[in-house]
Amino acid sequence: MARTTARAAKKKAATKAPAAKTAAKTTAAEAVVEEVKEAVVKEVEEKKEKVVDADIKEVAAAAKETVKDTGAKVVDKAKEVTKKVEKTVKEKVAEVKAAVAEPEVYVQYQGNESDLAAITARIKKQYVEEGHKESDIKSLKIYLKPEDASAYYVINDNNSGKVFLF
Repeated sequence: MARTTARAAKKKAATKAPAAKTAAKTTAAEAVVEEVKEAVVKEVEEKKEKVVDADIKEVAAAAKETVKDTGAKVVDKAKEVTKKVEKTVKEKVAEVKAAVAEPEVYVQYQGNESDLAAITARIKKQYVEEGHKESDIKSLKIYLKPEDASAYYVINDNNSGKVFLF
């Protein structure tokens, strides 16, 4: 029996030795697999970050172009609307001017006649002959005195004079 026991122990030891070797190999293989897995994960994450950065840059560039295009379209539309508004305003101003007729004022006295437009033209002519510019006239007040056959005027509240009515 001792022999049998020794043989059995030898067989057990021989069986355990390959199992121990196999377990050691398995543990080493698992460690290598884990290292490779970590390296691959790290590499994939780095590439992912690069791709995400590239995608962000592409999206930002596309957004910038979209904003430029949209801005240009808005400016073009604003110019178009401005032109339409200007045209409408000009038409309305022309209608108002046409609706408001300038009265023609005539002065008659002892068989003589003169209209206000001619009197105003004579006043402006005299003002320019005195060395002033017609464009400097901001206000003009005219006082008609037919018995003297004169029109007295005040320009810009500080220049005054007299012209003949007839």
